[in-house]
Amino acid sequence: MAKSFVGITGTTSVGKSAVAVELAKLCGAEIISADSMQVYKHMDVGTAKVTEVEKQGVVHHMLDVLLPNQDYSSFLYQQQASEIIDRLDVPPIVVGGTGFYFDSLLFPPEFENADENLRQTLKEKLQKEGLQSLQQMLLKMDEETYHQIDVCNPVRVLRALEIASTGKSKSGGTHKERKPRYDAKIFVLQRNRQDLYEQIDKRVDQMMQNGLLEEVERLVSMFGFVENSAFSAIGYKEIIEFLQGKCTLEQAVDKIKINTRHYAKRQISYFKRLCVAEFIDVDGKTPKDIARYIFEKYLQK
Repeated sequence: MAKSFVGITGTTSVGKSAVAVELAKLCGAEIISADSMQVYKHMDVGTAKVTEVEKQGVVHHMLDVLLPNQDYSSFLYQQQASEIIDRLDVPPIVVGGTGFYFDSLLFPPEFENADENLRQTLKEKLQKEGLQSLQQMLLKMDEETYHQIDVCNPVRVLRALEIASTGKSKSGGTHKERKPRYDAKIFVLQRNRQDLYEQIDKRVDQMMQNGLLEEVERLVSMFGFVENSAFSAIGYKEIIEFLQGKCTLEQAVDKIKINTRHYAKRQISYFKRLCVAEFIDVDGKTPKDIARYIFEKYLQK
């Protein structure tokens, strides 16, 4: 029998983690994170990483996997998360807003690994000339992919350039004719756009109160200013700009809110392309209400 998992995804600040915990309790399941930033140790406040209290005793996997100055990829995520799914007796709840992590679990890789010489050349260009130079390269080589991916994430830009150099396009990987590896049920949580934006603003303000500035200061003291995926994450890169004297703290906080809204828009577009998703409206409902609805309508046997 094919292994399976239940996916809970949606935009940032929509309430995924709380729903996943409630659903896991109903199913007797464990949780696997599908968040590209929560894999990093020492990055808790800015990633809204679930706390021990919020876990309510439910086992969580794929949190705090590596240090922020280390590289990570969807390929590595797929390997590690698949091992967990394959050994669990009860289908786990996979929760997070990183759409391409769900893709990596459902479908085999569509593109070959990059030539190591090319990868090293691109990394050197990134270090010497900055991310903007690679963004411009990608815009010229593969404009469609440029507008689809998070071009503020150097790892994704590098990978898109590697694929483009082969004459292919990352945006061409549609999965439409491919059979999913797992028998997955994926639920996309969604809320009213204005309410979502208000929730995003509240979350950013709460992150600042919870010590986001101090968290970024600790990271910089530990690792320096690193040009990689972790330090380019929304919430971290803006605070780093403040620490570098490029803006005021107020301006940095405003940028976090704006960039998070833009990211939410990209997430919405991505989720619409998921071929096995059910969309669930969460306005006016508690996490328990949503979990109970999903369980009784889709999962209860």
